[in-house]
Amino acid sequence: MIVKESFVFGAIYGRRSVRRFRAGKAVEKDKIMKLLKAAMAAPSACNIQPWDFIVVDDTSVIDGIKASIENYGDYNVPLIIVVTGSNDFIPWKDHGIIDCACAMENMMIAAPVLGLGTVCVGGFNRKKVKEILGIPEEAEAIGMLYVGYPDEKKRARTKFLPEAVHWNSFDTGREKKARPGNIIEFGPEASI
Repeated sequence: MIVKESFVFGAIYGRRSVRRFRAGKAVEKDKIMKLLKAAMAAPSACNIQPWDFIVVDDTSVIDGIKASIENYGDYNVPLIIVVTGSNDFIPWKDHGIIDCACAMENMMIAAPVLGLGTVCVGGFNRKKVKEILGIPEEAEAIGMLYVGYPDEKKRARTKFLPEAVHWNSFDTGREKKARPGNIIEFGPEASI
């Protein structure tokens, strides 16, 4: 199958973090299933597929999850997909963090094609989320995606910076500065 370059890069550059969702607009189950199928098309070391996905659309559970996030997590989201990784079949015991991150990225790229927006949330209290969702001890909450219909428009873009590229070895002589768009350094408006 040959895929047009413009479609692929358009989908990648069109993936933007959405923090305002249309109120009262639920995500349809068929679109949720498409996102999950895209997630499970991700690469996985030794094809172990360490992931499980918890789809949360109950507003009281969503409110509990949002309360476990200290900063930048109180958005009016109708759906959260929590990605968990398990060490059950992983000899190196890393909960499949990279595999789960690849699965999350697949969902984030697929979402705009379906008219949806996402924001990846990684800074949350994993212990509280495990308790709220009944995640077993051997699994870890790797990350979560807020998913919904965007109530904001953002232009497609890349964040390519030549200073982030090193050839053949890491150039330790470069001055390291906060990158543009860093909301911790510059505030939430930096990502617009």
